[in-house]
Amino acid sequence: MKKMLKLILVMASSLIIIWSDADVQNIQVHAVVPEEMTPLVKSKANQKIAYLTFDDGPSLNTMEILNILDRYHVKATFFVKGNEEPYAKRCYQEMISRGHSIALHSYTHDYSIIYRSTESFFQDLNRLETMLQEEYGIKSRIVRLPGGSNNRLRHQASTKPIINGILQQLKEKGYIYFDWSIDSTDGFSPSIREQQIITAVQKGTKNQKHVNILLHDINSMKNTVKALPDIIEFLKKEGYTFDTIDETTPKMQFN
Repeated sequence: MKKMLKLILVMASSLIIIWSDADVQNIQVHAVVPEEMTPLVKSKANQKIAYLTFDDGPSLNTMEILNILDRYHVKATFFVKGNEEPYAKRCYQEMISRGHSIALHSYTHDYSIIYRSTESFFQDLNRLETMLQEEYGIKSRIVRLPGGSNNRLRHQASTKPIINGILQQLKEKGYIYFDWSIDSTDGFSPSIREQQIITAVQKGTKNQKHVNILLHDINSMKNTVKALPDIIEFLKKEGYTFDTIDETTPKMQFN
């Protein structure tokens, strides 16, 4: 009986030792994680990023622009106006459903209205905000002033205080305004040639990691649509990735 008990005790001790070794081995295995297996998060500051931005839409060209962006798997930011036409309503919805960013430009884009006074600017902007939120559920605090923050009216004595007041109140009201780093020149005239638009973008990217490219979504600007594939292909070849503008995007402001 004593021999049997001794045998049982020996076997039990052996099992305890085995289990202990197994536990130690498991601890060692889980504690050592190869460094190369740790996910690396790259900072945007070290990436080449292109922000394609389209002002003044929706237009009759919007759907073609959206289709080109889809073809290249690129997302863009649309600084929109107020447009109640049936085709425009579809365009707002398509921008949303395809994952693009919708930001604020103005409702009317009429300089004689929006730059009449600071109050007039915000009345027009709020009209756009109300339409987008009530009809499409869009709420944005990202703004691009028509003509940019350093437009010609800012250099005129009579309107300079108005523009300065708008910029100050945008900040106070919690908006973020964005200008651009590359003007594609497509907004100058419908006669601007396709190649001129492409060349302007190519030249503007020289030695630049982050580029905010001004393009236009206007009925008469057919050459913007024609130039867009070449612009995207060039940017991809140069190593740029594409992103949309939001409140975390590094600011691009003239002032």
